[in-house]
Amino acid sequence: MFRRRIDRMRRRKRRAVEPHGLVLMYHRVGSARVDPWGLCISAERFASQLARLTEYADVVPLDALRESLRTGRGARPVVAITFDDGYVDNLENAKPILHKHAAPATVFLTTGYVDRLRPFWWDIVAAATLAGHALPARGRLDADGATFTWSDSGLERTDAAGTAARRRLHDRLWTWVSKLDSASRDQAAGRLREWMPEGAQPTGGARPMTAGEVRELVSGGLLAIGAHTVSHCMLSQLSTTDKLAEIEQSRDDCRKLAGREPTSFAYPHGNLDAESIELVRAAGFRLACTSRGDLLWSDTDPLSIPRFAVGNWTGEEFVARLSREWLP
Repeated sequence: MFRRRIDRMRRRKRRAVEPHGLVLMYHRVGSARVDPWGLCISAERFASQLARLTEYADVVPLDALRESLRTGRGARPVVAITFDDGYVDNLENAKPILHKHAAPATVFLTTGYVDRLRPFWWDIVAAATLAGHALPARGRLDADGATFTWSDSGLERTDAAGTAARRRLHDRLWTWVSKLDSASRDQAAGRLREWMPEGAQPTGGARPMTAGEVRELVSGGLLAIGAHTVSHCMLSQLSTTDKLAEIEQSRDDCRKLAGREPTSFAYPHGNLDAESIELVRAAGFRLACTSRGDLLWSDTDPLSIPRFAVGNWTGEEFVARLSREWLP
C-alpha cells in the first residue's frame, strides 16, 4: 500500500510536466467457471468500461500511442487497449463493443494455439484443480520424463481448508507446467484433461481462435494483431536459439494470418530479460509490451512498454481507478 502511494505521487508529479500515455491490458471478455488470475471481464462490464473510457480519454491504436502522448493534468488522457493470448471471446464479445465505441485495440496472439481448438494450458490447470470435483490427497503427473507429485490431506476437505489446499495445488502445478518445454506442457495438459470430469472442462470462450476467426477479428481495420510467442513460454528461461525461434515464428505466423507484418510484441507472463528485448528488436518489432504497471513516458523504451491490468470493474469503478491509481 505504501509503495503504491509513492508510485501515485511520482506519476502525479511527472504527469504535470512530461508527455505520457496509458496502455491497458485485457485477456478475456466473457466468463469462466474458475478464474484464478482474474482474466475474465463480463461483456456488460467491458461495455460499461468502454463507454466511460471514451467519455474520459482518447483511445488510439497502440502503434500511434507514442506520437499521441499528452502533457499536463488538464490534458485529455490518451489510452491504448491490448488483449493477450487470442481467446475467441475477443472476437465474439469484445470486437462488437470496441466497434460500437470506435475504440481500436491490439490482440497479441499465442500463435501455436491458433486452430488447435483446445484450451490454453493454464486454463486446463485451473479447471483441473479448482472446478470443485473430487481430488485425491496424493497424486502423480508425468510428462515426457518430468514428474509432478503432490500429497496434501487438505484436498479431501470441503471447507475453507480444502479450498486453500486446492489453491496450493493449483499454484504448484501451474509453476511446474510453466517451466516445461512446449511439447511437455502439451502432454501435461492432455493428461490433466483425461482425468478431469466432463463438467469441469473449460468451455465456451476459453478456447483460442482459429485462423479464420483471426482474419475475421482484423477485418474492418479497427483491431490489429501482435505476436505473443508460439507457445506462451517464459522467454528468460530459454536458450538464445529457442528464444529466437519463439519470437520469429510468432512474427511469421502473424504475418501469414493477417497478411501484413506485425509491428508489436508482448512478452508472455511479462517475463523478459535483456537478451529477449534485443532479439525482439532484431526481429523487426517496433513496440513490445510488458505487464509492469506504469504510464508510458516519452523516454520509455518502446520495447519495454508498461501496461495496467484491468479487472472486472463497473464503468464507474474503472474510471475511479483511472483517476486515482493511474492518471492522478
